[in-house]
Amino acid sequence: MRRPILLLIIMAISFSQSEIMSPSVIKGVMFPLLFAGTLLMLLIWLVRRSHSNRRDDGGSGDSGGDFFGGGKNSDADSSGDGGGD
Repeated sequence: MRRPILLLIIMAISFSQSEIMSPSVIKGVMFPLLFAGTLLMLLIWLVRRSHSNRRDDGGSGDSGGDFFGGGKNSDADSSGDGGGD
């Protein structure tokens, strides 16, 4: 959990300090590149984390919840279809 928080802090600082139109190499080039690099690292971390969660699932076939996965005949759907009054 430390990695995404650290990446978000680095992204916030580099975004606040970057000035694209600045003639300074640090503010005009380095901070925007640092922001883009940390954004890429955060996205890679999120993708790898989501893939590792899928592998740990063990192929149970769970669709994310009984209400949405069961369709109209689910036990969680107690509202009925509204017809036949």
